[in-house]
Amino acid sequence: MIFDFPRPRSLAAHLQAKLLDDAQAQPATAQPRATAAEPRATAGEPIAIVAMACRFPGGVHSPEDLWRILSAETDTVTEFPTDRGWDTDRLFDPDPDHPGTTYVRHGAFLDDPGAFDAGFFGISPQEALAMDPQQRLVMETSWELLERAGIDPHSLHAQDVGVFVGVNSHDWTVRTHHASGVEGSA
Repeated sequence: MIFDFPRPRSLAAHLQAKLLDDAQAQPATAQPRATAAEPRATAGEPIAIVAMACRFPGGVHSPEDLWRILSAETDTVTEFPTDRGWDTDRLFDPDPDHPGTTYVRHGAFLDDPGAFDAGFFGISPQEALAMDPQQRLVMETSWELLERAGIDPHSLHAQDVGVFVGVNSHDWTVRTHHASGVEGSA
């Protein structure tokens, strides 16, 4: 819906028409876009969307991969990965209230979490291991989206540029604090 009805009013009109089964409620300007709109530059425009990059379970490393698995209705839920150093036998407990365990054996996981090229970003391997994995993903995908936009990332040095990031919750900091013996921190 966000791509077909990018403005709140057009989405509201569409939903009203669907919910009330009233084709008259949807103005002609609220029709879904068949193709991407031409970018409009406005003097002093504070935000410009120029590209997208992403990582999702199921081997999704690009927007094209995302649309491929969505179109194919691919289920990306798998058993726990074996490349994370997790003791999956100890991690599972059928009792959902058992502390420090999970009562499920499946989930949706990103593949290849250790593939981060620390040297490319001028980071030592030790520092990369200490970083929140989502920080590493943000660095990689930010670089990729700039390349997809045809922008040399080096050309943005000292520029006022931002990247919008959508992430989900995680427990990396909580686990790190518990592993280091720092209780009550997070």
